[in-house]
Amino acid sequence: MSLENLQAAIEHATSETHKRDFEVGGQMLTFPRLSIRDQGKFERYVRQNNPIFSLAATRNKAAMAMSGVLSKAKREMEKLQKSEDGSPIIENPEEAKRWAEKLQDDVMEKFEPYADKIFSGITRDHMLYGIALSMAAEYGESVTFTQTVNGNPEPVTVDVDSDFVDSLFQNEGGRVLENVFLWVVGLSDQAAGGPGPEFREGMTIDDIAKETMGDAENSEREQSDE
Repeated sequence: MSLENLQAAIEHATSETHKRDFEVGGQMLTFPRLSIRDQGKFERYVRQNNPIFSLAATRNKAAMAMSGVLSKAKREMEKLQKSEDGSPIIENPEEAKRWAEKLQDDVMEKFEPYADKIFSGITRDHMLYGIALSMAAEYGESVTFTQTVNGNPEPVTVDVDSDFVDSLFQNEGGRVLENVFLWVVGLSDQAAGGPGPEFREGMTIDDIAKETMGDAENSEREQSDE
């Protein structure tokens, strides 16, 4: 390996693209992907009550399922588009956004039965532990904040563990906890925040899928090669 290759590998490993910001408790918090070492810790934790669990196998199953779901959804959207105006080219950004929303809704609906099966062995406790590993890597093993006690502000230090994450997410609705968990353990490539997808005239359904959902087919092939 040349020095240039090593430098490129280090830059990739420390890249901010391995982190995502999610809104929790009204604040944008940063959650990095788990390191290889922390992935090992997470696997050992899950195997305490699920001895055959493999993060890599679960990731492969999810990627393969999403690839199939997205391919099917794109074909259906293309047929529907053709039946509407006969053209594979989308005329303006507003129309592109409309098709993107349809595609995303369809993909999520089709993927849900697979997700229920693939992630059935993962409990809320597992999710809390995985997120705690991510937060500890970003913010440290403990955090100190100010709390009012008997009318006086006092510093309080707490460990960044599963109980801390549970209290942090306890008032979050929807699927915030699940979304963050899937990101940190590498089971989802969704991004939160940022400028969002770019819709423009001349797009195809395939263009929209790559802009909004990523390249799931290539992702599936990459996971299978690991």
